Amino acid sequence: MKNFIERYRVLWAARPPREQVLLAALAVFIVAAVLAQLLWASHQARTRLQKQIPQLRHQVETLQRKAADLQQLRAQQPTSTQVDRGALLASSAASANAAGLPEIAKQLQQEGPGRLRLRATVPFDRWLAWAAVLQRDVRLGLVSCRIEAADAPGSVKIDALFSLPESG
Repeated sequence: MKNFIERYRVLWAARPPREQVLLAALAVFIVAAVLAQLLWASHQARTRLQKQIPQLRHQVETLQRKAADLQQLRAQQPTSTQVDRGALLASSAASANAAGLPEIAKQLQQEGPGRLRLRATVPFDRWLAWAAVLQRDVRLGLVSCRIEAADAPGSVKIDALFSLPESG
C-alpha cells in the first residue's frame, strides 16, 4: 500500500500545476455528481415507497378481513365429530327428497364417519344439481364418482363417494 501511495505522489508531482488544478477540479466534479445521483435516487425511491404504502396497507387490511372471514366460515362448518351418523344421512336424504330424487334417499349408505356412498340409477341432470346442493348445504364434497350410461335416455348409473372435508 505504501508503494502505491508513493507512486501516486511521484506521478502527481510530475504533473504541471495547471494540470493538477484541472484534475482536482475534475475529481471534485465527479464526487459531486456521484453524491447528487445518490441523493436523487434516494428521493425517487422515497417517493415511490410513499405511493406504495397506502396500497400495501389496503392489501394488508383486505387480507386480514379475508382471513377473519375464513376463520368464521371454518367455525360455522360442521366437522365429522359434530355430525352424527343419523344426522348426516337424514340431511342428505332430505336434500335428495327436496330435489325430487326419492330413489337416492333410499340408496344412500353411511361409509365411515362423515362419508356417504351412493349407488343408484338416476336422471343425470337432477343428480348433478343435487350433488351441488349437497356440497353447498350439507358440506359433503364429492370424493370419487363413477358414472355409466343407463338404459333409459338421460339416466346414468352412479357410484359416488361423498365426504365431509375433515374426514378425507
